[in-house]
Amino acid sequence: MFHYLQGKLVEKSPMLAVLDVHGVGYEVHIPLSTYSQLPQLGHDVKLLTHFIVREDAQQLQGFFTEDERELFRMLISVSGVGPKVATTALSGLPMTELREALASGDIPVLTSISGIGKKTAERLVVELKEKMVLERRAAASPGSPQSGGRVLEDSLQALVSLGYKKIDAKAAVEKAMKDKNAQTLSVEDLIRASLKHI
Repeated sequence: MFHYLQGKLVEKSPMLAVLDVHGVGYEVHIPLSTYSQLPQLGHDVKLLTHFIVREDAQQLQGFFTEDERELFRMLISVSGVGPKVATTALSGLPMTELREALASGDIPVLTSISGIGKKTAERLVVELKEKMVLERRAAASPGSPQSGGRVLEDSLQALVSLGYKKIDAKAAVEKAMKDKNAQTLSVEDLIRASLKHI
């Protein structure tokens, strides 16, 4: 619904920013990684957003970079992990360390983050480890036309928009990345390869 907000920063705290966009104040929940990059109050800022709708509330999550938003979306895709835990995870570790902990299955590092217990850490590893490893391989390729995360995410979104269930699309994308040389796949190639597995 909202891809980004751009406006004057009128309030900021470590977990919240308020942007004045043409006279409307938007309250945006942010991780510490975004807070540390915000300008001084009164300056313009652009935050990428993720809109969350629950029965009792609607809220905007804001991110300074696409990588932050992408990792947040991966985290909330895990059963039992909501926006609060995902934001805490992004705030508790630098993004590279968080991705590395997920890729290597480092439970002690994950449980060192406030609010993440052993069961949640294990679920995060079970559901995201393979994706992180595939991403790392794809991103490591110098000839890769896009970052591995974007290729993976864009391919998954394309399959879902074609009408496939997210769980089936995810399984097909992961199989295709194993079959093909994941380091050099473009979005189009990955979608074509994934369709053979659905």
